[in-house]
Amino acid sequence: MRYLSYVHENTRKYGILSGDKVYQIKDREADLDGYILAGRMQSEEEITSASKPIAFKEVSLLSPFTRDMNMLCVGLNYWSHADEFSRSMQTSVQNDESIYFIKRTHDCLGDGQSLRSRLDLDPQCDYETELGVILSRELPPGSTIDQSVIFGFTIINDYTSRLFQKRYKQWSLGKSIDTYCAMGPVIATLDEFENPFDLAIRGYKNNILVQDSRTSLLRRGILDVIRDLNQGMTLHRCDVIATGTPAGVAVGKNDPDAFLKPGDIFRCEIEGLGKLENPVV
Repeated sequence: MRYLSYVHENTRKYGILSGDKVYQIKDREADLDGYILAGRMQSEEEITSASKPIAFKEVSLLSPFTRDMNMLCVGLNYWSHADEFSRSMQTSVQNDESIYFIKRTHDCLGDGQSLRSRLDLDPQCDYETELGVILSRELPPGSTIDQSVIFGFTIINDYTSRLFQKRYKQWSLGKSIDTYCAMGPVIATLDEFENPFDLAIRGYKNNILVQDSRTSLLRRGILDVIRDLNQGMTLHRCDVIATGTPAGVAVGKNDPDAFLKPGDIFRCEIEGLGKLENPVV
């Protein structure tokens, strides 16, 4: 199924997208992540039979999870991006090392919602198209990791303040400015994909293709990333993991105009998940 959060008739709701119709999930939980956490999962037939269909074009999308989060992230997880980052940020990437960090999200954006660029803090506002993974259950340290631990996939734009990222060394401050994260348009369960571990991933700035890769080219595959995180850390149902971005980000271009400015529009696309687009203000 394809889950989403949205506004219709001035009311926040959540539900599923089936074809071009949205069906509200009627449950006592106030939001989608609360519904998933509660574990009272309804079938598609139960949801569609209990809800009047709404045309997808009639709803305003929100981030599927609307709560503030500590998102788990892995950096430099495509060789192409690791190479451009090493050159532009004057650092080195050795062998198979991974960089893990926490991204705090506040006012996480949905498709169509505006990124509030903080150019007063840093003129280098960058984009990062990423595949997001949502976990299906609690995982005590050292759990067996296979596809069953994945609830679904989504698109994430890991907007980043590059000067903050460089100045403070540890990456979280540069990643956690309010609205510097977008997620959506849906969370799709794995049965929606023919091959969930090989998806086209692309990013467009003002309709110009700037990122183009496949998720099969991740340095650390999705299950390996989950194993890394789970070595000594309990992971939880509905935790969100951002798995890294391919080459083509602004910081790798040696051009100040490559960074995002008010009036720009950035669109992320991942095969089977649709598009996640945000205007910059």
